[in-house]
Amino acid sequence: MLSEEQKKDCVDNIDTYSLDEIEAKLSVICVRNKVSFNLEDDAHKEQDKATVYNLNDVQEEEYDNIPDWIKRVAEIKKEKNNL
Repeated sequence: MLSEEQKKDCVDNIDTYSLDEIEAKLSVICVRNKVSFNLEDDAHKEQDKATVYNLNDVQEEEYDNIPDWIKRVAEIKKEKNNL
């Protein structure tokens, strides 16, 4: 969340600063840089992305990379179109 440059003072003085001083300095840097600590938001963003499959013009060599359930949907669609 913080760059090496932002942490440099604390890293260089790790033996001279107390834990409270290190926490205070890093906290101020985080607040100034508006660092987000909410990992749940990032996880929800990933979950909200939809997976989309387009079965139009699928080439034979691409067919192996398609999940089996999608292949079955394509087969049913083809069967219905032939009726």
